Amino acid sequence: MTFHQLEIFDAVVERLSITEAARKIKISQPSVSKQLRFLERECGLKLYVKSGRGIRITEEGRLLQTAARPILKQMEELRGSFLNRVADARATTLRVGSTPSPGAFFLPGVLKSFVKLHPKIHPTLRTGYPDAIKAMVLNGEVDIAVTTIPPAHPQIIEEPIASEEILAVVSAKHALASKRKLTERELAKAPFIMTTEGRIAEEIKKIGLHLNVVMWCESVDLKKAAVQAGLGVGLFYRGSAEAGLREGYFKALEMPRLKDIKIDCYVAYRKGVRLSPDLISLLSLLRHSSKQALALQASRH
Repeated sequence: MTFHQLEIFDAVVERLSITEAARKIKISQPSVSKQLRFLERECGLKLYVKSGRGIRITEEGRLLQTAARPILKQMEELRGSFLNRVADARATTLRVGSTPSPGAFFLPGVLKSFVKLHPKIHPTLRTGYPDAIKAMVLNGEVDIAVTTIPPAHPQIIEEPIASEEILAVVSAKHALASKRKLTERELAKAPFIMTTEGRIAEEIKKIGLHLNVVMWCESVDLKKAAVQAGLGVGLFYRGSAEAGLREGYFKALEMPRLKDIKIDCYVAYRKGVRLSPDLISLLSLLRHSSKQALALQASRH
């Protein structure tokens, strides 16, 4: 005896017609008849008999329906409750992915504005390097992502939303902090701290800069801590270094050819997936933030 069979029998009792019951529950008439036979065989009872063009429910059939009704009602309530909870969970969560640097300086401000507009939505922010972010988008682990390398995948829509400058930064207590600009000779000798993966190292290599790297770090936070401790010069996205510059524990240094580097940030989401109103709102904020960032960069030059 299955729940499906009880649902079918309840529809038959209600309509007193196998044809009408099949129509109500949207399955074929032969399937209804087959399930009724299975149910009668398991019960060892005759649950209905033919009567003219319709059917008549036997006394045993009425008893079965009376016993099954509370179960059917409870299952209906459970189904409704579960679907509502799933809908609520989807409505109150927003999964965002980011490569480390935008996740550290670009997204938090945007997400803060988003939460002000949508106080019932609770964003979850996941970080990873570009390949991991691409996999998250493709696998549906995040709804939207911000990355410094375009995913370049046919199933992903990508859109440039920001462009960041790179700054050379040193501890305010470091010997180099007294300088405004590094010469080519000073650049060759200066101790640099770099992250093991990321766009900045790639772009430095592309323009042919050879740095004296004395320490490699696995994350931007570790690199920042090492620079603050006075171990050397670090290269950061402007947004990532601005707090230290503003509070005075970092000092920016001009460096040959560094202004040639501009790194774009991209927003990425799965192609063919219907964007929810919340995602559309977040996209709008990202685009608006991009315009503000471009205006601010223009004012600096």
